[in-house]
Amino acid sequence: MDDYLQSVLARLEQEYSFMADAFDPPVMVTQGSASWFRYRKQSDSLLCFLKGVKLVSTLNAALVLLRHGYVQEVGALGRMADDFFNEIMFFIQTADGPAPTRDHERFFTEFFQEEFEDPDDPLGSSKNRDNVPRRKIFAAFGQLAKEHLNPSDAQNTLTTIHRTFSGYVHGAYPHIMELFGNQPSRFHMTGMLGTTRISEWRQQFVIYLYRAIMASVFVSRKLGLQNVEQNILALLVEFETKLDIRPNETAEEIIRKVKKSRPTSY
Repeated sequence: MDDYLQSVLARLEQEYSFMADAFDPPVMVTQGSASWFRYRKQSDSLLCFLKGVKLVSTLNAALVLLRHGYVQEVGALGRMADDFFNEIMFFIQTADGPAPTRDHERFFTEFFQEEFEDPDDPLGSSKNRDNVPRRKIFAAFGQLAKEHLNPSDAQNTLTTIHRTFSGYVHGAYPHIMELFGNQPSRFHMTGMLGTTRISEWRQQFVIYLYRAIMASVFVSRKLGLQNVEQNILALLVEFETKLDIRPNETAEEIIRKVKKSRPTSY
């Protein structure tokens, strides 16, 4: 299973290498005593592409951690992967739909903003960031998915996932206690190989990768690269078929069941 997941990531990486050719290559720029690569021209297409690059890189790292049993850290990277997926969807919304909103403009500016005014004086020139609230990014996804799911339910679902996996980033009490168990019971601080957590998190990783493939379809479409889009769509179908993960129910039906299963308050 892990070898197949690695091969899927390698194929995604190859498609992103093809997508990189849609842009003029980065150039070396110098500011003060520091030098780094930057793109001369910024665009929403470049933003989506770079978020996709980061998404694939993050999942490659998560798979390494999973192989060694560090499932808590996979959860932290999974929260990052969720963020990148949702941010791509946030900007994809403007591809064939309405003009960019003020929130899109804020996100665009904040993304391409340099960290320091003067890299030779980091303590005295750090910039403030104008972050777009997550709820607005989630709301955009709700509008994208409205044909399949009530926008309010979509937004609430993403909010719940975001809050839950934030516990792995910030070290929340319930999440830390997941490190305890097995026989004899102890805190597993060098990975959790040999415990039931591994199979649980492998399935969670499959979901992250599934979403990454879907996001990559949209990125390639935004770049207008039909050949790349077809390649990723073929990968998506193969992934669904090989792992038998295509849902038998609609998102609306699944959410309805979850709502019905919630305990009643008295």
